Amino acid sequence: MNLEICKDNISVEDTVLLAFTDVSYCIPKSYLRNVWTKKKSYPRDDEQVILDAACGALRPGRLTFILGPSGAGKTSLLKILAGRKKRGVKGSIQGIGKNAVLVAQHATLIDALTVRETLHFAAVLKLPKATRLERIDTIEMISKQLGIRDVFNTRAGRLSGGERKRLTIACELLTDPHIMLLDEPTSGLDSVSSLSVTKALQAVARTGRTVACVIHQPSSQLFSSADDVMLLANGRTLYAGSIEDLPNTLKTAGLICPRYYNMADYLIEIASNKHTESFALLENEAKLYASEMRKIAENDNSAKNEKIIEISSEAETLLNVNTLNVRDYAASYSQQLSALLWRGYIGALRDVHLTQIRMVTHLLVALLLGALYKGAGAEAHRMTTNTGCLFFFLLFIFFSNAMPTIHNFPVESTVVLQEHLNKWYSLTMYCASKIIVDLPIQLLCATVFIFPAWYLTSQPMELDRMALAWIICALTTILAQTFGLVIGAACGVKLGMFVIPAANIPMLMFSGFFIPYHEVPVYLRPFALISYFRYAFDAFLSTVYGFNRPNLPCHKEFCFYKNPSKYLEFLGLSEDFYNDVIVLIVWILVLEISLICVLKYRVYKACR
Repeated sequence: MNLEICKDNISVEDTVLLAFTDVSYCIPKSYLRNVWTKKKSYPRDDEQVILDAACGALRPGRLTFILGPSGAGKTSLLKILAGRKKRGVKGSIQGIGKNAVLVAQHATLIDALTVRETLHFAAVLKLPKATRLERIDTIEMISKQLGIRDVFNTRAGRLSGGERKRLTIACELLTDPHIMLLDEPTSGLDSVSSLSVTKALQAVARTGRTVACVIHQPSSQLFSSADDVMLLANGRTLYAGSIEDLPNTLKTAGLICPRYYNMADYLIEIASNKHTESFALLENEAKLYASEMRKIAENDNSAKNEKIIEISSEAETLLNVNTLNVRDYAASYSQQLSALLWRGYIGALRDVHLTQIRMVTHLLVALLLGALYKGAGAEAHRMTTNTGCLFFFLLFIFFSNAMPTIHNFPVESTVVLQEHLNKWYSLTMYCASKIIVDLPIQLLCATVFIFPAWYLTSQPMELDRMALAWIICALTTILAQTFGLVIGAACGVKLGMFVIPAANIPMLMFSGFFIPYHEVPVYLRPFALISYFRYAFDAFLSTVYGFNRPNLPCHKEFCFYKNPSKYLEFLGLSEDFYNDVIVLIVWILVLEISLICVLKYRVYKACR
C-alpha cells in the first residue's frame, strides 16, 4: 500500500479542491501462499487492473460528471476518493478530508418513515449541537433546494425514484459536507426526473461544495448541465477538465464530434476503444491538467499550514476512515442511541408484517392449538400427546419469529451499512437500539401466544409454572429473532430462507423429542450439548411435569405414565431448569455478538 493522503482541516465555509494523480487499483484474481513463510504473494500476471494511473481533479463550486463504459473503474474511483476502498490502491490524493460523503447508486431509506421523519433523524445525528428550531430551518432550506418540500408527509416507500434519490442527497447535505460523491444518481430514472436530480446537484455545487457523480449515458440536455467532465477508459483517464475546453482538446487529438450528435455518446464511443490512436495524446493532456490542479491544491494546503500524512500500514489504512471512534461522529453515543430508538419504535409500530400480522398470527395459532390439544395437559393417558403439543409450542415460537426478519432485515442492514460508512452512528449503538426496540415486541408475542395456549390445553394453572413457561417462550422468541437477524445480515433473503431451516434441522434432531439423550451415540452427544432446542424443550417439560407435580388422573383402563417424574426420567431430561435458562441466555449473547461481528465484517469488506 502506497497511498499519500493530504488532509484539509478546513471550516465549513471553505472549499476543497480534490486532485489525484497516478491512482492505480488492482484486484488479485488468485494468490499463492508460501507454505514456509505463510505469506500471500500475488503474481503480477494474475492481477485484474481496475484503475491504471488514473488522474484528474474535482473543483469546488462545480458539478463534475464522470463518464466511461461499463468496467472503466468509475465506481471504484469514487470509493477510493471517499476513503471506502484502499486495499490494493496506489497513488496520491491531494485535498481529501474526513468530511466527504458517498451516496450509493441505490437509494437506501427506511420505507416506514416519512420524508420529514427521515430528515429529522438525519438532522439529530448530523446537527447534534443545533437547537430544534435551527434543525427545522435547515431541513426546510434543504428540502426546498432539492424540491421535496411537497412530499414531506409521504412515506419513503411511496416516493418516486427521483424523489428517493433527492431525499438521500438531502440527508447527506445536512452535514454540509465539503465533498459529495454520487454513484449514478440518475440510474433508473426518466429524463425529467434525471434532469431534476441533476439540477439539484448543480444547486448544491453552486454553494461551494465539491460535487462529482458517475453518469451513465446522459442526454444532451443533462450533459450540458455539468461544469466539468472526466472520461475513463480501461482504468485510465482520457479527459479531465471543463466541458467548454472539451471540443478543442478532442480536436487536437484529431477527434471531432459530428454535428447534432450527443457529445456524451461520442465520449463513450471514444472510451470504447474506437479511437485508440488518440489515447496517448488525450492521456497526456489529462495528466497535465491533473498536475496543475495538484499544484494549486498544494499551495492551498501550504497556506493553511497543512502537512502530508504518509500511510504505510495496510491494516491501518483499511480502518482509518471508518474507525469506531467517538470523534468520527457528530453526535455522542447517547444522542445516537436516542435517535435510533426513536426511528426504531416508529418503524416497528408501522411494520405490518413484522409486528402487526405476527401478533395476530400468534393469537390465532394459540387458539388453534387450544382446540386441537384441548385438555391434553391434565390427563395421564395423554402425556405423550401433550409432549408433542409443547414441542410444537417451541417450533412455532422459533420459526414464526426467525423467518420474518429474513424479509426485512437485509434491506435494513444495507441502510445501516451506508449510514455507518457516512459516519451517522456506530454499529454498537445500532445493535443496542435494535435489542431495546425489539424486546417489547418479542415479549408481547410470547405473552399473546403462551397464556391462551397454556389455558386452552389445560396445562397446570399455577402462577409459578405459568411464569416459568413465559420466561422460556420469551427467551426462545428473542433467540429466534436474533438468529434471523444474524442470518439476514450475513446471507440476504434468498440464501437466508434456506439457511435458517437447514441450520436448525440438526438442532431439532438433538432436541430430545425424537430420541432420548441416553440413546444418542456417544460421538454425537456434543451436538446435543449445543442444541438450544434441547434446553428449551427440557425447561418446558420440567415446567409442566417437574417441580414435584403430583400424579395425574387416569381416565382410561390403564395409563402407562401417571407419575410426571417417572415420565421425565424416561425421556432422559436433566430437569435442571436454571441451567437451561442460563444456556439459552448464553446463546442469545453469542448471537448478539455475532450480529455485531457480521455487520463489522460487511463494513470491512466494503472498504477493501
